Amino acid sequence: MLNFDFRFAEQFVVALVLTSLTVLTHSVGMNWVKRYFETSHSFMKDRKAFRSHNISMIGIVAIMVATHAIEVVIWALFFFLRGLVPDAMSAMYFSITSYATLGSSNITLPDHWRGIGGFEAMSAMLMFGWSTAVLAAVVMKHHSSDT
Repeated sequence: MLNFDFRFAEQFVVALVLTSLTVLTHSVGMNWVKRYFETSHSFMKDRKAFRSHNISMIGIVAIMVATHAIEVVIWALFFFLRGLVPDAMSAMYFSITSYATLGSSNITLPDHWRGIGGFEAMSAMLMFGWSTAVLAAVVMKHHSSDT
């Protein structure tokens, strides 16, 4: 019989809370993308120019990158405030490598929290997928307005 000791229960609950904050943040960011696209799309109808499309896409991607950066900060704040890392810079470094699924920060968390980086990576994969879907929809709308 297997002796099952679920040491990740606390990490899982914390990860659910942090993921919920991440989802709320991402929702706000994707709404900003939508509003920016609608505004820039209205402007581009008057000026059918390749340059306008490029500027619009740069703005959209910038909003997405900023949204992901805020999400990294949310997780980093937890690592720092919980005292899992020695300083704020280490918290950011650990968070960005976990969020980007690199996992090569050379920062080791206390044994009880070693799995939390994996939960951050799972959350990030969902957010990257969401951003990709939004970006694909924007590109499709850009192309459909070209015809």
